[in-house]
Amino acid sequence: MSASATPASPETADDSQSGAVPADISSSGDLQNAVIRFAGDSQDGIQSIGAFLAKLAGRSAREVMTYMTIPSTISGGPSIFQVHLGSGEVLSPGDDADFLFAFYQHSYDNHLESLKDGGVCVYDTDHVEEIKKDERGILHVGIPITSTTV
Repeated sequence: MSASATPASPETADDSQSGAVPADISSSGDLQNAVIRFAGDSQDGIQSIGAFLAKLAGRSAREVMTYMTIPSTISGGPSIFQVHLGSGEVLSPGDDADFLFAFYQHSYDNHLESLKDGGVCVYDTDHVEEIKKDERGILHVGIPITSTTV
């Protein structure tokens, strides 16, 4: 069973060149259903930010289901936290993501394929250098996350 986001309504639909978001957004601008994936290293707070988003969504009357991976090594390693939130019943943590937050090059490289066509990829320009050009209409947003927060 796939728990993908519902296509945007005609009022909010737009072409991928203008940065259309594949998640279901109501005419009032409320996010109705989306899968959000955070990918980075376990010691960088990936689980904390994912848990915070899930708690915030739950307190905002959204149904939430999460999925995370934690490496078995003591020193950390690649990790993800995925949040599927919706205004209706959410039955799985989701498959492909509508939004990807990639904090390292390996996170970007390993998870870009799991982003839906027309999705949004936010990446840390301090650690991600090679941006893949594709025909899938993905909106890439680069932010210097590490240098502005550490």
